[in-house]
Amino acid sequence: MCEELNFTRAAARCNVSQPSLTRAIANLEKEFGGVLFNRERSNTRLTELGRIIRPYLDQVYEQAASALEQARMYENARSVELRLGLMCTIAPGQFIELVSQMRSIHPDIRIEIIDANAGGLENSLLADELEAAVYCRPEHTRDDRLHYVPLFHEQRTVS
Repeated sequence: MCEELNFTRAAARCNVSQPSLTRAIANLEKEFGGVLFNRERSNTRLTELGRIIRPYLDQVYEQAASALEQARMYENARSVELRLGLMCTIAPGQFIELVSQMRSIHPDIRIEIIDANAGGLENSLLADELEAAVYCRPEHTRDDRLHYVPLFHEQRTVS
């Protein structure tokens, strides 16, 4: 509004309706305790209070825009890391194809595979050192703090 000095053009520039902009400025005027713009039909201009307040509002706007840009840069630059635990006795053949497909579909996800025994993997999951793990655990030794999803069952033969 300070640059346009016209409510209709300022509202269009801000992608809001003119009544919304007028209400927002009225709220600022209420907050600051005085009129910010002299509103004359074709000669809208800043009041003395408006001239005093403008540099502060410009600074707030610039900092908000800068914060938004930093957030966008962070979101675009960060790669997601998936720490996957894999029990040392599970053959990795089935997971090579899974990891390969995942990398082609989601190249921004970096996968780190950690090899350990079942107890070590559970401890790492509980310590928040892994996002997921694939391991074998008998039903009666499961920890209630973890969520288990059966992937497959192996038949054991005793000779």
